[in-house]
Amino acid sequence: MANFNTHFNVAAVATCLTAAALLSAEHINLNTALGLWFLGTIGGLLPDIDSDNSTSLDIIFNLFAFSAVLIMLRYVSTDIVSAAGIRRFSLIELIALPILTYAIMKYVIRPIFEKITVHRGSCHSLLFLLLMALITTHLVWRLTSQVSEQTILIAWLAGGFIFLGGVIHLLLDELYSVDLSNIRIKRSFGSALKLAEFKNKTITLLTIIAIAGLAYTAPPPTETLTTLTNWSKLKLMPNTTKAE
Repeated sequence: MANFNTHFNVAAVATCLTAAALLSAEHINLNTALGLWFLGTIGGLLPDIDSDNSTSLDIIFNLFAFSAVLIMLRYVSTDIVSAAGIRRFSLIELIALPILTYAIMKYVIRPIFEKITVHRGSCHSLLFLLLMALITTHLVWRLTSQVSEQTILIAWLAGGFIFLGGVIHLLLDELYSVDLSNIRIKRSFGSALKLAEFKNKTITLLTIIAIAGLAYTAPPPTETLTTLTNWSKLKLMPNTTKAE
């Protein structure tokens, strides 16, 4: 299979070009393009999260833990209004809660995940990537204070870039399963790019249920699809016409 550097570099280049095309077509701004590029690159490492000793696992789980801390900080930095009045968090709480969140992600969630996953199992499937894409879409959508058509567009694109990066990863693993020098197919062929891990029917069923629920509660994709079908503003070449 492809190594870490190959997955990282190919996903980074492919998603960079995709983000650049969206930027040129004026669908997104520069900051959004950079964010989508980052997500697409992370998506390119995502399937190897099921490998207990991989660099991808370390990077992705550290990012997950860091993201959980940021979400926690956003939550605790907002005053909570209740029947008893406005609940404000103390300095000790503001320090302790993010540390606790990071510790739970790193020392509780990660070991459990490592124990229940097998390399090239469920995480190396299109269903898993679709699940991660929908979770990303929901997070971007629901963590935005002001929801608009642009917000929904960015949310769907965020999920789309995670999915795109993951598909690139699976394709690379399959391509590296073919030994072109000896013109033979390695035993690992077919284990990377698959619809689902049907050997584990319980996980597959739970994944399908989660996808159905997330898709049903996701923001409406109609405007996003309409926007992405319009590429009239895309500029393939620089404008060399002199202004009068």
